[in-house]
Amino acid sequence: MLEQVELSMLEQAELSERLSQSGYPQCRQSSHPARKKPRFSLKRLVARMSHDIRIPLTAILANAEFLTQSDLSKSERDEFYGEIRSSIDQMNELISDLLEWSRGDEFVRCAIGNIVGTTERAMRMIRVRPAFRRISITHRHEGSAVGWYNASLMERAVANVVLNACEAVSPDSGKVTITTFGGPDCLRMTIWDNGPGIPAAIRVSVFQPFFTYGKSYGTGLGLAIAKRIVEDHGGELLLNVGEKTGTSFTITIPFAIPEGNHPHKVNKR
Repeated sequence: MLEQVELSMLEQAELSERLSQSGYPQCRQSSHPARKKPRFSLKRLVARMSHDIRIPLTAILANAEFLTQSDLSKSERDEFYGEIRSSIDQMNELISDLLEWSRGDEFVRCAIGNIVGTTERAMRMIRVRPAFRRISITHRHEGSAVGWYNASLMERAVANVVLNACEAVSPDSGKVTITTFGGPDCLRMTIWDNGPGIPAAIRVSVFQPFFTYGKSYGTGLGLAIAKRIVEDHGGELLLNVGEKTGTSFTITIPFAIPEGNHPHKVNKR
């Protein structure tokens, strides 16, 4: 189960200094417009989907192991069943995406979503891995939580960046902090970790497919997949090179709900 870990006052002050910005975040759209044609070859597409499907598979295995415990309460057992079902649903979505891409078209179907829920689902999926259970993964949100995006795709993008961060930090003292800022037009998410950082010489390569550094079994696809998803939303995924400690990435996507898609307001009498 995901633990809610509170930051100390000093950590909150340091985080605020790194991430504070007056007003709402400005929406700087990517120079890469939302794409409708796949850019990966079939070989790379298969590698991408194989990488993505391992995340929910690992979550299923971890939660299945929890279910073998004999002292679980009904609520705990139901929670583990729910996590398994959620992971299976995500695998089904991945297979559906593969079928769509095989037809030659890829569309980002957006809808009204809650970025807090999306982020916390991604956190739970990574947090259940046995190797990451002692890593502190925290999230805080400011501004509007509701916007216009594809929740399942963004969950995959966030999960891949968080996974990359967890693999970079110490399994005993690692910290990963996710901060989201929701404005009327734009969403900004920053994912920071207290790992060793990325050497300047390889920063230009971190988003390249199949590029990996410092990982024995890394596929080099996680950040490339996340960047692709963000750019398909018309946004940007950037490495923040000015960090004094650790590593941070910033995701920025359009967030405004189009006219005619706002939920109806019910006047209570």
